[in-house]
Amino acid sequence: MTLTAFLAYCAAITFAAATPGPAMFTVISNGVSLGFVRAFLAGLGIAAGDAVLVTLALLGLVALVQAFEWVFLILKYAGAAYLVFLGIRMWRSASARSHGQQATQARLSRSFFLGISIALGNPKAILFHASIMPLILDLNTMTFADGLLVVAVVICVNIVTMGFYAALSGRASSWFKTPRRMRLMNRFAGGAMIGTGALIAAR
Repeated sequence: MTLTAFLAYCAAITFAAATPGPAMFTVISNGVSLGFVRAFLAGLGIAAGDAVLVTLALLGLVALVQAFEWVFLILKYAGAAYLVFLGIRMWRSASARSHGQQATQARLSRSFFLGISIALGNPKAILFHASIMPLILDLNTMTFADGLLVVAVVICVNIVTMGFYAALSGRASSWFKTPRRMRLMNRFAGGAMIGTGALIAAR
């Protein structure tokens, strides 16, 4: 893989990851309502799920994914339903407890798997990877090491991009300290989660 092709691919993946969409909204809504850690773990899950999709694209398994699209649809609706559930619970909450009390080990793992379900719940993303690769990369001359590098790029770009959104939304959550502001935060974050879940389900 040439340096020019590598940089072009990095730029394309970065632009795609930074574009507003369900993944970004999921991270931001988690960050505002539950803090940086929860949002960052959701971002890690998104990175892991996207890495799976790009690996399948590299292996030429687009047709296989389309054949088993129902599996990805189940993941999509499960992630959407969980976001709506979180949103309703957040909306009905009178005030937010401290992030330290909320962030139990079980709930932390839920944020990670929520991110995975959001990423894998969009099987059309594999078509994006499969279509952009031939335009930038020479697949005929790619080596196993090149393939690993492509997957690493996708993971790193997603982590950096979602980490940025997580940091911004996590800092914003620190402003909501009074009971009145907590209620406003719960309404905003709950509405954002419900809206994101509906958007994911409707895609």
